Amino acid sequence: MADTQEKDAKRGRPAKKGLHGWKAALTVFGCGTFAAFGVFGVLVGALSLLVGSVSSGISSDASEAPVAAEQRGKPRAELEPGGLEVCGDYMALPSMRDLHVEETVSVSHSDPAENPGFDQEEPRLVSGACSFTVRPQFGTTALWYFDFEFEAVVHDPQEDRDQVAEELFAEALESVPAEFSQIESQADPDWADAAQSFYGEDLDGVSQYLVVARTRSAVYTMVFSGDPEGLESGQVPEFDFERQGEALGSRLNDRFFTIIPE
Repeated sequence: MADTQEKDAKRGRPAKKGLHGWKAALTVFGCGTFAAFGVFGVLVGALSLLVGSVSSGISSDASEAPVAAEQRGKPRAELEPGGLEVCGDYMALPSMRDLHVEETVSVSHSDPAENPGFDQEEPRLVSGACSFTVRPQFGTTALWYFDFEFEAVVHDPQEDRDQVAEELFAEALESVPAEFSQIESQADPDWADAAQSFYGEDLDGVSQYLVVARTRSAVYTMVFSGDPEGLESGQVPEFDFERQGEALGSRLNDRFFTIIPE
């Protein structure tokens, strides 16, 4: 429009364009009507887009929810003898991708169901303990020591196995202070049914991170400690221990949940 007005001015006459009279009235009416429909169309389109986006988000969330549940799995109907050997068989700690084992120091396992003549009406308490030197995923590249032990009440015809596990959990917490020369901090991780973590120095003055956790009727303890002969002289930040403990603990929680029968 600016260019048209400028050209007309150069020709020596005012720029006068448009319609007049009834034609103008019809044009204004028509344009107004089309504009109204245009605005209405834009509003309807925007509303449809918004509703579509919200519906898509709801559908996406709904479709993702079962996937998360399936990743955890469901408890088994029964547990075969030796099926809960966490340290050296099906659930073997060394095979977990959240733990890079350099050397296995010791492994022990006990399952009464593996004994000939085991009475199915007797309580079945599976336990195990193992120690490793590991290379952590987080922070320092120095080696750590890792100790693990667990007790799982698989079957108890006389007592509620969850109640027995809660008692074992309380007993394990009572023994924690004896493992430290000083405890600097304490927290409650949320990756298990119940868990408490402790950070400080062990009896040799080396950094130590200890977690006692319970998943269903299994109680387990993880202990990470620094290497006193390493470059850091065994001193490890709590944050590094905590991240490693959470990564491994979450995976152990899922495995205990699915392996222990209902």
